[in-house]
Amino acid sequence: MYRIVFLDIDGTLLDSQGDLDSKLVKTIKDIQQKGILVGLATGRSFDGALKYGEQIGCSIYVTYNGGYVVSDQNIIHDVKIPSSLAFQLCSHTDELGGTYIQYSYRTSRSNQPTRGIEYLLPASEPSNLLDTNRDAHRLVLYLDQDQRSILQEKIKDAASFDEGDRLEVFPKGSKWTGILPLINQLGISPEEVVTIGNGTNDIEMLEAAGLGIAMGNASECVKESADFVTEDNDHDGVILALNKVFNLQSQFIS
Repeated sequence: MYRIVFLDIDGTLLDSQGDLDSKLVKTIKDIQQKGILVGLATGRSFDGALKYGEQIGCSIYVTYNGGYVVSDQNIIHDVKIPSSLAFQLCSHTDELGGTYIQYSYRTSRSNQPTRGIEYLLPASEPSNLLDTNRDAHRLVLYLDQDQRSILQEKIKDAASFDEGDRLEVFPKGSKWTGILPLINQLGISPEEVVTIGNGTNDIEMLEAAGLGIAMGNASECVKESADFVTEDNDHDGVILALNKVFNLQSQFIS
């Protein structure tokens, strides 16, 4: 029996336009009424996840790719990128004319603050390099592809992902290493966990959970790590998966 579901946000909970379908909200609330816990597991900050958690009635947040985990407003897990590495990566990015954004808890700072990009919440405050010489939960580094590749090869003590226009750097570990202390506290075994995601940073939680479900819009390596593949995020993939796993009787219109 599955007792908790962890959902990725971008490309999973949200469609390709970045919207949360009201039918999906209802489906999530249906499984919550059956006593199933629902958590969000994301590379986003706590603030970037909170707006969706509030809509689905969620109080469990695995944020910063597992680096910062909050349940019912209690901090369960909190690890960071070391200050020396954060400073080195931000300095290198700045020297190359790129943009860095450094996150810590519910704040962020940048050499070129970016506004209006929702997944980058909270909005950044102007920063100088000395400000980056501190532990961080997340770094977003905007650089050219060749520069990103060179920089990523040098990152040894953190997790990094090339997102096509930027390099995302997180504390060493994964969403699953953030999930583990949470489920241990709740008395839930890995076999009782369902995870749903679409990104390469979801692979470990898809492999380790009792049931890992990949979105249809995931890459092949992500799909191969899952127990089964649902439809994509524009064709009710999460709704279909939850209906299948939890035998929901709610009316579903695709």
